[in-house]
Amino acid sequence: MVKGGKIIKKRVKPGKDIAGSVVEEFRIKLLKLINQEIDELAIDMKGISMIDSAGLGLLIAARNSLGQTGGKLSLTNVPENIINLLKMTGVDRYLDANAAQIR
Repeated sequence: MVKGGKIIKKRVKPGKDIAGSVVEEFRIKLLKLINQEIDELAIDMKGISMIDSAGLGLLIAARNSLGQTGGKLSLTNVPENIINLLKMTGVDRYLDANAAQIR
């Protein structure tokens, strides 16, 4: 949602691994940002060492929610082990490698 000709970008850092009970807490945080009708949401993955299946599902759901309104989701500072997990599970196909800034 470009407002007044300006692209609205937000950055969020999970703060810890995206697994277990943290997933619901992070989901609420993401929903609040998505409901602000932003154009781009960057998730800073620095320091994240683990994502479980619920966490992967959350990333895909966030991408889909943003996509419905023309927004984009990107991942930044993705650790090597998380890159490997995204590739191994095929989730990298949903989080476009260019947009995801996977390194």
